[in-house]
Amino acid sequence: MCNPTLADTIRQAIRQPDTLQLGALPLLYPILDTLGLRHTVNGLCPSEADLDVGQVMQVLVLNRLMSPQPMCWINRWVARTVLGLALDVPAAKLYDNRLGRALDAVYPHLGDIWARLAVRAIQVWQLDLSVLHWDITSFYFEGAYTDSELIRYGHSRDHQSEAKQINLQADVTHQTRVPVGYAVLAGNTADITTPTGHLDALLRFLARPELAALNLHPLLVSDCKMITPEAVWGCHHNDLFYLGPWARDKAVLRVLRSVAEDELAAHMLAYRPRRQAQAVDFIPYRGVWRPFTVTVPPLPDQSEAKPETFTDRVLVVWSAGKARLDVQKRQTYLKRLLDDLDNIRRHLNQGRYAQRDYVVERLASVRQGNPTKPLVTVDLQGTDQDLHFKFHLDRDRLAAVQALDGRYALGTNAAHLSADEALTLFKAQDDAEKQFRTWKGPVAVRPVFLHTDERIEGLVFITLVALLVRALLRLRCQHAGLKMSADHVLAEFAPWSVVDLTLTDGTHVRQAATPTDLQTRIMTALGVPPYERYLRPLSS
Repeated sequence: MCNPTLADTIRQAIRQPDTLQLGALPLLYPILDTLGLRHTVNGLCPSEADLDVGQVMQVLVLNRLMSPQPMCWINRWVARTVLGLALDVPAAKLYDNRLGRALDAVYPHLGDIWARLAVRAIQVWQLDLSVLHWDITSFYFEGAYTDSELIRYGHSRDHQSEAKQINLQADVTHQTRVPVGYAVLAGNTADITTPTGHLDALLRFLARPELAALNLHPLLVSDCKMITPEAVWGCHHNDLFYLGPWARDKAVLRVLRSVAEDELAAHMLAYRPRRQAQAVDFIPYRGVWRPFTVTVPPLPDQSEAKPETFTDRVLVVWSAGKARLDVQKRQTYLKRLLDDLDNIRRHLNQGRYAQRDYVVERLASVRQGNPTKPLVTVDLQGTDQDLHFKFHLDRDRLAAVQALDGRYALGTNAAHLSADEALTLFKAQDDAEKQFRTWKGPVAVRPVFLHTDERIEGLVFITLVALLVRALLRLRCQHAGLKMSADHVLAEFAPWSVVDLTLTDGTHVRQAATPTDLQTRIMTALGVPPYERYLRPLSS
């Protein structure tokens, strides 16, 4: 009989083998620990339970980053990872009711917790707050949510008008794209109603003792949602700067028309989109400054006060790309309108089209919402059974509209900005908006199977903390000279696993898979602690 080999001996000693995910935990946990999430949460939400609320928040954030799951599956996910061991959190204790109670516990403190984490990130990673990008997005949900004050029908940016949604607004730093402020809004909140509340919240954040000494007066970059007279008033009275496009009212149209084509042609701008960096046929942007007067009416409770007037600037910008889009959009809408009007003309005095009231109703219907309706003159004459209908394209109005193709007005009170700087900062708004795609994708604020607004807001908070950690990971990679996106880094570490062997005497042998060369290079560049520490409780 052959002597047993070492492999036979080991095999006989193993009672249960398991494979656990290690993933990007060695990269993510140090950031989460530096932010002080657990300490901050437990300081505001003390608990004598065997599993503190701060630990639960850590698990939920790491889940958003590593493998987003519905609450009812978190315990199964933890059981397949090293988290239960490293954080000393038994998976069986992470049942959905307990997670829900943890979200209930943090709900009254969400604003304070977030502010402390954001301030900590600003201090440790020396984030530049001189320019902030403000934007709003929506997240749609399936289900009734009849008792929710947050999940409502509203303007959908996801092209899901049949679904309810919530709105989320956030402030993101300019170069590093790190979120430093956010607010959850009801899904039916109109964008135009948000700027004043947003400014108030930002001012409260900047007034925190840890930041007040920095005497910050950031430039707020936004799309047309922020650019309202009331928001301009708030910026002037609080020493803030704004930058963004004015909506096309009569005053803006006058300014756009005030710049002749030859003047625009003489003021080419240096900005060039990244996708056009090497294009030989790129047509440069053009921009000319004009003074712009903003009149702010008194508040309702100040009816006897006089309107305030501010003289700021607008940069009249011309873009070849926008000019093409303007032409295409106008042609599409104009063809639709002319075809619909011609269809009415051909059916006139036939069937229902013999009734004047019905024809009037149809004319209103085909013109409603069509931006080219001012370009077409419509004339309906006669009575029932004897109707006469004519329409024609107003060439003078069309020429006036064509003269503005490609133009828009960027408003600002920042006198220190050059035309190139203003356009470059505004175009960076797109990078900030891309953060929302992360919230809707890799860190997945959806799906939501929570049935109270408090818990829904808690999940949004968890998602924002995950995004904060993601952004800081990307920033750390940049500082370390690693030209990799957060997606690339997390994907590289996702398969990394640990073999956990339970031996017949009840002891364990845990061995992580040998890291790849790239994983080793990333961990070395970031200077993270040895990954072996996650094979045992971090508190030990």
